[in-house]
Amino acid sequence: MVFDLSDTLKVYNAHRNLTKTIKYATGTINSSLSQTLLDQHLSILLSHKMEDIYAWTINFFALQKGDRFEIVYEQLTIDDTINAGVGNILNATFVHKNNNFNAFSFETPEGWTEFYDENGKSLRKSFLMAPLKTYRISSKFQRNRFHPVQKRWKAHLGTDYAAPRGTPIWSTADGIIEVAKYGKYNGNFVKVRHNSTFSTQYLHMSKIAKGIRKGVHVKQGQTIGYVGSTGLATGPHVCYRFWKNRSQVDP
Repeated sequence: MVFDLSDTLKVYNAHRNLTKTIKYATGTINSSLSQTLLDQHLSILLSHKMEDIYAWTINFFALQKGDRFEIVYEQLTIDDTINAGVGNILNATFVHKNNNFNAFSFETPEGWTEFYDENGKSLRKSFLMAPLKTYRISSKFQRNRFHPVQKRWKAHLGTDYAAPRGTPIWSTADGIIEVAKYGKYNGNFVKVRHNSTFSTQYLHMSKIAKGIRKGVHVKQGQTIGYVGSTGLATGPHVCYRFWKNRSQVDP
């Protein structure tokens, strides 16, 4: 989309030839991944793309000095002269804590590009469908719901799973405990950070599981608490909240 302000205002769509060139890059981390790329005059977008690929296998907040990477990626240019950024990463190797993490791109028959390791296993790990075994959904994620306690219309940015008091509540994916405490409205609750993109939260627990505290690593399916009705709640349930890029979304 071109906005031409040179004389009278003109706005129009323009199409230019886009060329993809296969490039190779490697680097060793001294301070951060982004700084390593900048030191080599590489696009910072490569950092974001690597973080997306390895979102389930590498904690990019915990990179160590000496970690290193190798990538093969697409360099984009317009009319073979103008730098237009980077395209897809085709394959990558990231060495973190002396462990090799390989990633190979593959386009599925449906047209999606996914990344797999050297054994053909997907790097993407799914979440559990629900944070507990026995349940019924008593209230869905909705932008406007009549609150049963406060008696007013407001957003309900979570999914309520009703279950018997004391039912174990699971972390729906691997992660690190970010918060585990009591709140006036949330009751006993736990928040888990899974990676730089996703976090989940579990509200109204009767009690938090033993050993669950800030900084503790938890595994997918691990019990982190038990169903209750602490805080602003009318009956035993867990309010499951799901963050993507710091915004609450419908899981």
